[in-house]
Amino acid sequence: MRPRNQRERYFVGLAGKLPPITEKQRRYACDNLFEAVAVYKPRKGEVKCMCCGLVTYWDSGVVKAMAESDEYGCPGCGKQMRMERYSPDHGEYREARFYTVITTFRGWQVARTFDVWRCSSWNKPTEYSVNEIFQTWIDDEGKETITGRRHHRSPFGQSWDHHLPWEIKQHNASCTGAFQMDDTFDIAGNAFYPVARVTPKLRRNGWDNEMMKYKNIFSMTDAMRWLLTVPDAEMLWKTGQKDLFLRMMGRRDMTLPYRYAVCIANRNGYIVDDAQMWMDYLGMAAELGMDTHNPKVVCPPDLKEAHDAVLRRIARISRQKKAEKERLEAATYEESYRKLKGQYFGISFGNDAVRIAVIPSVAEIAEEGREMRHCVYQAKYFNKNDSLILSARDADGNRLETVELSLKTFKVLQSRAKFNQKSSRHEEIIRLVEENAKLFMNIGQPGLREAV
Repeated sequence: MRPRNQRERYFVGLAGKLPPITEKQRRYACDNLFEAVAVYKPRKGEVKCMCCGLVTYWDSGVVKAMAESDEYGCPGCGKQMRMERYSPDHGEYREARFYTVITTFRGWQVARTFDVWRCSSWNKPTEYSVNEIFQTWIDDEGKETITGRRHHRSPFGQSWDHHLPWEIKQHNASCTGAFQMDDTFDIAGNAFYPVARVTPKLRRNGWDNEMMKYKNIFSMTDAMRWLLTVPDAEMLWKTGQKDLFLRMMGRRDMTLPYRYAVCIANRNGYIVDDAQMWMDYLGMAAELGMDTHNPKVVCPPDLKEAHDAVLRRIARISRQKKAEKERLEAATYEESYRKLKGQYFGISFGNDAVRIAVIPSVAEIAEEGREMRHCVYQAKYFNKNDSLILSARDADGNRLETVELSLKTFKVLQSRAKFNQKSSRHEEIIRLVEENAKLFMNIGQPGLREAV
């Protein structure tokens, strides 16, 4: 859309003045964004590298041996690559990736994103194109402005009008009428140039290039904004509490529970390796009346052992209560839980081996916690407004893992098997939940309650 105020007009003007990226940055994109593949013709002994386009000629026996090992070292670009047998049906290989360079321009922090294409075929040389499609500008107060080219979304992907003027853009994950529900301007998951230039204030607030190791977990522009505007996020990153920082970013929650305990941990040189388990442990310890201002409580040498110990105490106390009292207690939450999460009841999905469904009652959540021996009920996850509890089971109905799904980001916050372990299907369960996140995003639309 057209710029509406002086600030937006200023950044649209800056977008048009950005210099091209350096040849080194461009070469990095061409060399690292795409899979290294070689196509071969076994009878003729021809092998073509789809990265640099070099065709080499070998004895047919050598080509056969390379194909059996599925490895070819291109003498042109020096890459080791897998091999594919040539087929006339292959046609032209066209691959596209998003590529982001974090840099500064005239004192402003900017993340420049490019649409990078590789086009190759047997009869044509390999060609690369690198076209800038949008920029995310961030000032020292953490305010974000997006400038970009006009684009079109369809069931088959996106296209960009590279020759039209720059416009003001907005995050569009939930825009009406879009075929794709993902956010075009969320740079999480992009390929990144490994060296970032940042403003003095952002570097002062803790930014370092190690942050980019987590580019697939959260957006780097969000991380920059949080470092500039959220003191607790700055403190966590600077003190090395990376997992607590990741938890904060993953939940989009600017508040830090038990901040005093984090300060105690920092004073004692204690690094939290499992933020969610540590938070759950502190919550249960406080419930038991333990002194969570005591470093011996806050900094357990073995977090899992300490977590399980307080969990066993809570479970033992819970077992001592009469069954009727527990039933009545659960019943008191049912109505509020139904009002809070009832719209998601009945949603299930999975495959032949795993079925995942929303847990539709507090009583069943309590049963899930007892059977899986974790704290999903004791920590009262069912009362959280911004998350949803699901149960993953195998084809025979046996419990595999309990999943917490964020209703803000529609990403899995945690997935725990019995005793807070990981099942053999841990990665598959997380993938299934996140692939089916549209069921929760589109909850109001008919026909989306069940997925196979």
